[in-house]
Amino acid sequence: MKPSLHPSAKPEKIKDGSAAVTIYVDKTELRKGYRLVYWHGRQRIRKYFGDYPSAKSEARRVLANLRAGRVEAATANISDLDQLSRAKRTLAEIGVSLEKAVHDFTHAHKLLAGRNVPSFVQTQLERIGSIRDASVAQVAEEMIADKTNRGRGQNWIKDLRNFLIGTAAPRLKKPIMAVTLEDLEETLTKYSGRTRNNKISFLVQLFNFAKGRYLPENEKTVAHKLDRDAVKPSEVEIWTPEEAKKILDTAYEDELGFFAIAMFSGIRTCEICTLDWSQVKPHSDPDESHIEVKAAGSKMKLGRRIVPILPPLAAYLNKMKPPKSGLIIPNMRMEKRMSEMGIRSKIPWRKNASRHSFGSYRMADIKNVYQVAEEMGNSPAMVKKHYFRAVTKAEASKFWAIRP
Repeated sequence: MKPSLHPSAKPEKIKDGSAAVTIYVDKTELRKGYRLVYWHGRQRIRKYFGDYPSAKSEARRVLANLRAGRVEAATANISDLDQLSRAKRTLAEIGVSLEKAVHDFTHAHKLLAGRNVPSFVQTQLERIGSIRDASVAQVAEEMIADKTNRGRGQNWIKDLRNFLIGTAAPRLKKPIMAVTLEDLEETLTKYSGRTRNNKISFLVQLFNFAKGRYLPENEKTVAHKLDRDAVKPSEVEIWTPEEAKKILDTAYEDELGFFAIAMFSGIRTCEICTLDWSQVKPHSDPDESHIEVKAAGSKMKLGRRIVPILPPLAAYLNKMKPPKSGLIIPNMRMEKRMSEMGIRSKIPWRKNASRHSFGSYRMADIKNVYQVAEEMGNSPAMVKKHYFRAVTKAEASKFWAIRP
């Protein structure tokens, strides 16, 4: 079928405002048909058609786009438009816009430095298996819930949550799979020494938990590549006998039980905070007088232990006449009470100094590392490391002679 020809051999100029295109008739031996011509800036654009209706339709389309300022659409050829149409139909099947698809592919192409994107993606999928995407915050919440259900200590859970949810997650707003070593180092910037090492331990636990779920099962994670600070062993801080007596003399009536038990039993602060007066059992026979630390209240769930009530503590309990039951602590914010005690007694407060004092003076008194370890709920190695030869026998005698 012969193509329909322009009704006149003369050029046909079509205008729409300031935009104009011209249709020419070509009748040379090499080319017969219609030529659409218009200007894009200083560039002359030509498009060729075999029949007049096609040329006329394209002329209207070009004019409409030029008038609306859509220059790229106006200058596109039929082949470009066909490719665009096919691309949009393909992307519609997965609900992705053409603009996003082009942006994501271009970004991936740049990151891969020209390597084949589909091949790289296929390789990665084979490496990671069926793991899912999850943010650092989501993985942290899941791990904390798991550790809570498994009975980990409340104080440990609190520290874990404060760091992972309160500090790390807001800085790592990306899938855990995308977190880099540089991201973690930036998160740890303000920490050093033992504190940095503790935070690294939290991150290692988080990334270990994510393995097989959100990270490859058998690969070293970025958290494991973090360097820990070298920490020199520090001497334990204790109270002198004079300081211990002043602290007890300064204590308010409702907190004296807490400070006396901390000073003369070596029970941890977190353990005392769970103690009930029914677990404190003074007796006329010193061998029967004891405090029961239940397994549920012991740190790390090490199990039930019996702590002897030694003469200084027995004297303070006798003075206090404590109730038969009820919590020993006056409120749950004993950290604040301890800070206030330092101010009132004019003795700078030293963290864990009461427990360390007990361990040091007890070791100097009885020189039995196994018994002290049992009373403190600690390992013999730790007791020997921190408390062996920490004080003299004479200093220990002064400490154990303290009375109300």
